[in-house]
Amino acid sequence: MNDPNSSLAEALAAILKPIVKEAIREAMGVSEREARQGTSTDKAFLTVKQAAEHSGLGSSTIRLLIRKRQLGAQKVGRRVLIKRTDLERFLEANPIRVLTE
Repeated sequence: MNDPNSSLAEALAAILKPIVKEAIREAMGVSEREARQGTSTDKAFLTVKQAAEHSGLGSSTIRLLIRKRQLGAQKVGRRVLIKRTDLERFLEANPIRVLTE
């Protein structure tokens, strides 16, 4: 037996589901490409570019910190990978101090 209310609910769900998914992705700052690839913010290792985006620093600053051995990294082939926990530990240990006048 086809219930008209269940058909309406299914139609509404089909319309609203992609809209809600996009709103959630946007609120979390995850692009559609990242969502499809499953590269959200729960990765254990980050590339230099991802570390820069995550920290708000520039890629060149991340590379400089690695060269100065202030931030740990591992080279896998040609890629440089940074442990998310190492990056977060570095950021917590080096807060920006605001000078008050």
